[in-house]
Amino acid sequence: MKKVACVIYPNFSLYEIVDLTSSLVLQYGIKVDYISSNKESVISEDGLICQATKTFDEVNLDDYSCVVLPGMSDFTSALKDNTLIQFLKQLKGKSILVAAISSAPILLSKAGLLENTTFTGGIWQNFFGYFDFLSRENFIPKAIHQDKNIVTAIGFAHQEFAKKILANLGLCDDVELVDKPSENLIFNMSDEDFAEFKSCFEHI
Repeated sequence: MKKVACVIYPNFSLYEIVDLTSSLVLQYGIKVDYISSNKESVISEDGLICQATKTFDEVNLDDYSCVVLPGMSDFTSALKDNTLIQFLKQLKGKSILVAAISSAPILLSKAGLLENTTFTGGIWQNFFGYFDFLSRENFIPKAIHQDKNIVTAIGFAHQEFAKKILANLGLCDDVELVDKPSENLIFNMSDEDFAEFKSCFEHI
């Protein structure tokens, strides 16, 4: 099997991807490349200092079966990273598996990968309408969801996310999840918190 690429950026979440990456490497012997815009230190949301093994311009997508995007407690830096967004745009129309958890589908959306694709994620409803590239009509309030070659999930479903990716890669049997859309998975910021978010986002 080809390698797997895991994108890292400031504030990325380790716990959302470690079930997947540890299984790939330790159980199945799959090479995981950690890729980013540059090789400067990247600090995870829980303070671990990390460094990419490759930059985006060193990546040949033909070498990979899957690209994984972890979520972020604060996605501002990643969303404003044009090098990252341009890299993600290269995935459009390719058969490579794309897996994004928690807030990471926002990055896929900005790159145009979700224009005709339904998705889920840990996304505040306030962001629909604020970000013109984010489609409320395509959002499905589920813990995990797959449409074509794109798998998305809410952060707390990181174990199911890992199993779904491994199954898509042919490494284990797929597990059918009883996961119907639920209003309990629709989240809203308070007006005050959203106003604070907009003020910070627009001044960075």
